[in-house]
Amino acid sequence: MKNLAIFCADVGSIKQEKFGWAAILPDGREMYGANIEQFAWDIAEQINNKTKVAIGFECPLFVPVRNDPVQVNSARKNEGNRSWSAGAGTSALATGLVEVLWVMNAISGILGKKPKAVFEWSIFLDTESVYLWEAFVTSSSKGVGHTHDARIAVTHFKDSLPDPTTANAIKEADVFSLIGALALRAGWANDIAVLSEQCLVIKA
Repeated sequence: MKNLAIFCADVGSIKQEKFGWAAILPDGREMYGANIEQFAWDIAEQINNKTKVAIGFECPLFVPVRNDPVQVNSARKNEGNRSWSAGAGTSALATGLVEVLWVMNAISGILGKKPKAVFEWSIFLDTESVYLWEAFVTSSSKGVGHTHDARIAVTHFKDSLPDPTTANAIKEADVFSLIGALALRAGWANDIAVLSEQCLVIKA
C-alpha cells in the first residue's frame, strides 16, 4: 500500500518512562518516541491527511472464551511462555486498557470527530477507517527499550504486507475483545458484535 501509515505503541508506565512508540509513514520515513501525547497527535495528523492508518498496541487485546474451566485462563494458541494470564501479560493487559482508551480519546479530541475502528483488513481497505491490531514481541525478539520494541513491531507489520492477515499469529475459536470494548467506550464502534471479534496479532 502506498498510502498507509503504520503505528505501534509498546505500553508501559508513563511515569517510569516505560512507554514507547514507532511509526512507518507512507513515504518510508520512520518516526519514534516515548511521549504518548505525541503518539496521538501524529496519528491524528495522518488521519487528517486522509492517510490509511493502522495502529498496533503491544499488549493483549483479546482473551479466549472457553468452556473447559481448567483452560479458562490458559495461554492463547501460539503464545508460548508469554501467556496473557501470566504476570507480565496481566500487567501489560491492565496498563494497555487505560492507555489505549486514552489514545483513542485523545485522537478524537484532536480530530473533533471519532474515527471508525475496524478489525478486518478487507473492510479497512474499502472504507474510511482505522485498523487496530495487536503487536506481540517475544522475549527472543526484544530490542533495547520500549521504543525499539515498537519499531520491531511496525517493521514486522510492514513486512507482512500486502495482506497482513496471512501473518496472524494467534487464532482462537471464541474471544472476548478488549480492544472492541475500548472502541465501543471511545465511540470508535457502535456494534456490540466487535466484542466477539478477534483482531490481528503480528508476532515478532
